[in-house]
Amino acid sequence: MADLSMIIAAVATAWDALRERHRDLPEVSVVIDTTGAPHDLRWPDADGKIHGVPTPPELAVHVDTVREGAKAVVEHVIHVATHALCRVRGVSETSNRGRRHNKRFATMATELGGHWPDGQKPDSVRGFSPVPVTDTAMADMGQHVAALEAAIDQASADLVDLAVPHAPAKNRVYLKCSCDRTLQMGPRVAAMGPVICGVCHHEFTDR
Repeated sequence: MADLSMIIAAVATAWDALRERHRDLPEVSVVIDTTGAPHDLRWPDADGKIHGVPTPPELAVHVDTVREGAKAVVEHVIHVATHALCRVRGVSETSNRGRRHNKRFATMATELGGHWPDGQKPDSVRGFSPVPVTDTAMADMGQHVAALEAAIDQASADLVDLAVPHAPAKNRVYLKCSCDRTLQMGPRVAAMGPVICGVCHHEFTDR
């Protein structure tokens, strides 16, 4: 059975570091997800429970995000924290069933170290998402990034063994751009032509 306890502990510590500066963020329970981790906390129902069990909001990190490395995990944590701040402050930050992120989301993200690129138009589907995390914010999280890197490295064998119920890796092409954004697609679609990143404007290439 995969032992991801060090990764979970490192993610929880990174979240706690955000809470030290933003006391209205809630305490969370961290899990590594293999099905479809949301980009928001899983909040308890009205009686303070998730699936009938008393628990704080759940911060789920998809195993694919963990495999991408510490920076991807930190960016996910900050994205989720932005949604959480919006919720506790009563800010409506999304529409279209949570898919489209509005300008209020981008504004809130700046409190946590994000910055929407000047002059960049919002995505036609996702809106102002993802909001890139600044180099300064990543540097401020340096010790937590290092702890995540060490935990991910130590659990690398367990991560390989985890089964993820979507298209097998052999049927997907994994691409990465110069600003470290990643995506995956079928090989036939990938072969149709270059895929250009809307943030750094460089071509996605094989990871």
